[in-house]
Amino acid sequence: MSKTVGDILIGVLDDLGEAELKKFRRKLCDRKQEPKVRRGIVEKADPVDLVDILTRTFTEDGAVNVAIEVLAAINCQDVAKELMEFKKSPGSCVTSGDRMESATGPTKMNQDKHFVDHHRTALIDRVSQVEPLLDRLLERGIITQNAYSDVKANRTTQNRMRELYDGPLKACGPKGKDIFLDILMEMEPFLISDLKGE
Repeated sequence: MSKTVGDILIGVLDDLGEAELKKFRRKLCDRKQEPKVRRGIVEKADPVDLVDILTRTFTEDGAVNVAIEVLAAINCQDVAKELMEFKKSPGSCVTSGDRMESATGPTKMNQDKHFVDHHRTALIDRVSQVEPLLDRLLERGIITQNAYSDVKANRTTQNRMRELYDGPLKACGPKGKDIFLDILMEMEPFLISDLKGE
């Protein structure tokens, strides 16, 4: 049976000494990017609890990216490289993480439903910056010029978001949805944090 992301992360954190684990917890809380982890939550967490916190906060893919980022920041490059190799391995379910600097990675609520699908209604109701979102999606190749025009032709932001969901987002697949989520995290960080329950 192949190892899960959680198994790999627990193994990596188990191998850290107590001093490194303490640095890991501290650096994790010091991250500037959203979503942030509160010090009180990780202060006494053992490796198993830390992995649970990481995957709940960042999802499995994001947890690997954040762990790599934090391990590199505390000068545990060998362990960070080990995680990077795991990400690249053919059996890994972790994607490449083109935007590792944001350390969010693709976000799935479970294996069947992507974060943006799970929160469809809330995103339709609450996303306020649809035009800049469309600009970025067009720039990244997620939507075509025609789809851009079709979405923009709608009068309300909710109808624009519905059109975006019913057309381009339905067709773009998980990678396109990952990019959509990355853009939303840049533009509407408080909304995404709220939906993640932070």
